[in-house]
Order: sequence, then C-alpha cells, then structure tokens
Amino acid sequence: MCVRSLKLAIDHSAQAFERHVDFESSIRAHYAVLLDNYSKRPFFYKSALKYSRLMVSFALLSEYFSKPMPLLCEVKAFCVAQGFCSRNSLESIFLLFRALGFMHVRVNPEDSRFRTFTPSTQACREVRVMMTSITDPLAVMCPERAVFTQLRELDDRAFLALYFKGYATLLNNKLAIDVLLPECYWLVKRDGGHMLMLAIYNDACGQGSNGASFRSSSYLALAQQLSVSKTHVIRLVQEGADKGYFKIHSKTQLEVLPPFISLVRRFMAFTFASGLHSVELSQTHNS
Repeated sequence: MCVRSLKLAIDHSAQAFERHVDFESSIRAHYAVLLDNYSKRPFFYKSALKYSRLMVSFALLSEYFSKPMPLLCEVKAFCVAQGFCSRNSLESIFLLFRALGFMHVRVNPEDSRFRTFTPSTQACREVRVMMTSITDPLAVMCPERAVFTQLRELDDRAFLALYFKGYATLLNNKLAIDVLLPECYWLVKRDGGHMLMLAIYNDACGQGSNGASFRSSSYLALAQQLSVSKTHVIRLVQEGADKGYFKIHSKTQLEVLPPFISLVRRFMAFTFASGLHSVELSQTHNS
C-alpha cells in the first residue's frame, strides 16, 4: 500500500469511528484506562505522555519489534530527523529508561561500534496496559475483526509485537498523529497534555452537560488530578482561548466551544484509526 493510499485509509477509518454509536463511550474508556495508570505514577506519566517522549517510546518499540537487530543509533537518527527531540534530550531519555529498568542496552555482538536494546518485562507490561486503552475500544467498535478480542489472550511481548510491527509502517511513512492532525499539536506537546485535553472534553460532554460548558472542575482541581501546576493548566487554557477553542469566564469557569469538541473527537478518531491500521498492517506482514 502506497503512502497516499494508507493515509486515505486511515482518514476513512477515522471518519467511520466518529460516526460509530460507541465512539463516545470508547473515548471515556480510553481516558479511564490511562488515568488509572497515570494516577499510580503521575510525575512519570505526565512527562512520558508528552508527545515528544511518547513518540520516542513508540519509535523504540517499533524498531525493536520490526527489525531482527534493533539499533539504538537508528532510533536516535529517526527521532532527530522527525524533530521529536534533540540528540542531547534523547540521551537523557535513554538514560532515564535504563535507570528505571525499562530498557536493557548492550553492545551489538556483530559490530561493537553499535548498541542494541531490549525493552524490559516491566516496560512491556506498562506499555501493554497503555495500548489496551486503544485496542479494547477497537474490540467494541470493530466486533467483526476477531484479532482485537484475540489480543487479550496474548502475553505482553506478543501483544506489543503485533501492534508495533505495523505501527512501524506508519512511523516510517510519516503518518504519526502530528502529521495526520497537526492542529492538535499545541495540546499534546505539553506535560500531561493528552490527559488535560481529555479531562476538559469529558467534563464538557459528560452526563448532565449540554455539551457547551465546562463548569464541573476548577483549574486547581484539574491540576491536582493530573499532578501539574495550576499555571500549567492556565497556560493551556489561555492558548486555547487565543485559538478560538475556549472562552474564559473566571479563574474557575471555562466555556468549551464547538471547535474544541470537534478537535478532540477528530484526535481520538485518528488515534483509534492508527491502532486499527497498525494491527492490520502487522497481520498483512505476517501472512
């Protein structure tokens, strides 16, 4: 499949998900799974879910599960070329992953100039939980695709291999979410930005809401829930107001405008579509 065809297929799937009767409940389920993990280690996850760091993690896993000899230098070159991080930032991220026991690095037995790497059992377990926030909703929205139910029976490494072998194709063809939907980047580039975006959306669209006003949480309550500073939330809200996504009525009250609702729905539709095509591409490669 050529890049243009793949992009069109992802876009078509995203549109179908937005129309799906279970789409809203799938967004809430996605957030609930992430929040459960996030709340156990908030100071780690608010950084790990920042878009640049998340994409470094995805690049590592894609390299590992799609190549017979994954090389750290290849991941580094790719991430720098994509603008995810500088070389110095990447070294810091790799050192952190090693210190936390998430990644084992050794000299390439075939060429001592290079280093290979392996995600640890702990890392695979934690990433698998995160990815079920995508694959479990896909099992609900795509009941005709048995693979998403079968994924639940796989061990962590087999699960991640099936997902990231296909996701590597998306990355290599520059079809990550910031390319598919560049207008979302101002949200997800921040610490905890993915979670803040969904927290605001869920409050605006939750039960008892008319879908237009966000009144149930103050900035401080959101900050406390996601372990970010009040100033951090205020800056996000102010940028959103400048872009026409919000109206600020007071320090504790925010009106969420239709463009924000549309943006988050589109973001989540592309997230689910990317997951769908990652698994399907992996199945195609394995067949």
